Order: sequence, then structure tokens, then C-alpha cells
Amino acid sequence: MCDAPTIDPALEADYALRARHPERDAEYARMRAASDPLRAQHAATLDLRYGDGPRMRLDYFGAGEGTPLLVFFHGGYWRALEKEIFGFLAGPLLARGISVALPGYDLAPAVSVPQIVAQAHAALAWLAQARLGCDAGRVVLSGHSAGAQLAAMAMLDPRSPLGLRGLLGVSGVYDLAPLLRTSVGASVALTAAQARSASPLHALHDGARFPARLVAGARETPGFVGQTLRFAEALRARGEEAEAVLVPGTTHFSVLHDLFDAPTLDAVRRWLR
Repeated sequence: MCDAPTIDPALEADYALRARHPERDAEYARMRAASDPLRAQHAATLDLRYGDGPRMRLDYFGAGEGTPLLVFFHGGYWRALEKEIFGFLAGPLLARGISVALPGYDLAPAVSVPQIVAQAHAALAWLAQARLGCDAGRVVLSGHSAGAQLAAMAMLDPRSPLGLRGLLGVSGVYDLAPLLRTSVGASVALTAAQARSASPLHALHDGARFPARLVAGARETPGFVGQTLRFAEALRARGEEAEAVLVPGTTHFSVLHDLFDAPTLDAVRRWLR
């Protein structure tokens, strides 16, 4: 039997956020309440199945024929949460003629993190042929926390059938190695090999070129702030247009409420032209 990983108290404080943020559940309840009216307006295109797994379904919010698309992957450390919470993010994008897709995915530890990465790829492949009305040649990928890791890994896939134009990462985990010595890594049965293969920071290759806007809350832990700064620096070292933005006064959770402010919307629209 394998020994349980040794928990590093400093890393645990950086990445195990439930105890640090008792307001977490209230934040998500607020997001779900804001999402419900928009979901009701798009009921015909919710829970579209893109794979066989029990949670391999996505919600699609169409802005019209031929419109560009933003795909957003939810967070929850690959082990929790669901797409239904985050429909509110589609509102400001729909108002500017951008369609939105929110894929769900099966959760760890029933499936591994690399398997969840494969499900993210499967969602994009399904979108490429689904004929929902959006323009599959103009797509931005986005996600929050573990969802930012999924978006970044999908962005790095040279086989993507979509025309990927840019990455909007929010409070992302771009290097999974620190999680190996936390309760988070233990809860999702993360191995060192999986952490390496599923880390966008270590998966960068010359065949993937893309601009990125990496957002985090200024009140986040040093771990999450550092992840954002390091990934942006790695992208810039490759000659990419990559900016790291720390939003004043926001935490890992509240940073989502006004995610699509004017500068972020401008960046997304510029990539999609």
C-alpha cells in the first residue's frame, strides 16, 4: 500500500481554500441565483450531451448565427461544482454578440485529472461539429481555478478542430506539482506523473501560439498569485502576448463576479475579430 503524501503546511494554506474562505458557499449560491434567469431563457440548449460520462454535458448560450464563441470550464479542483453555477458569465458576452458554451465533466477521484483533460478535449471536438450556429473558427477558451488548467491544456492541444484565438485564465492552477503535498492532491488521487503531464506550464510547445489574459484576485493566496505570474512570464518568454492582471479587492471566488469588465471584454473581442 502506498503511503499517504506528506502535507506541507505552507502549501496547504496556499491551495486548500475551503477553510480559508467560509463565504465560499454563499458566493456560489449568489452565482447560481444570477445564472438561473439566463438559463431559463436558453432552456432548449442546456445539457447537450458530448460524451458518455454522466456529467459530459454542456450548456450553450447562443448569440446568433455566425457569432464567435467563448468556452468556459468551471473549477472545483476537478472534484466538485457544476456548470449550472456559472451561466451568469454568459450575460455580458451575449450582449456583445459572443456565444458561450459551459461544459461539465466527470469528477475526481472517480476519474483522474488526465481523464478530465481528455473530456475537455472531447467537449471542444463536439462543439466543432455540433452546428449550433456559432463560428468554430473564432473561439476563446476560459476557465476558473482547475477550469483554467483545463482551458490551458485544451489551448495547447495541436489537434484541436476549433480555431482557437486566445486564453482567458482566471485564478488558474498552471503547475500541479505543489498540489502533491496538499489535501487537495490526495483527494483527487493525483500522482507525480499526472501532475507533470497535466500542467500547462510544463506542456508548452512551439506548435501552440496564443495570446493570454491571466486574471487573479489581488487578495488571493501567494500560491495562486504566483501561479498566474509564472505562467504569464513563461508565455511572454516564448514571445506571446500575455498579461497578468490582479484585480484589486477580490478573492479566489469574488473575482468572478465582474470578470468581464471593459479591459477583459476588449481583449476577448480583439482576439475574436
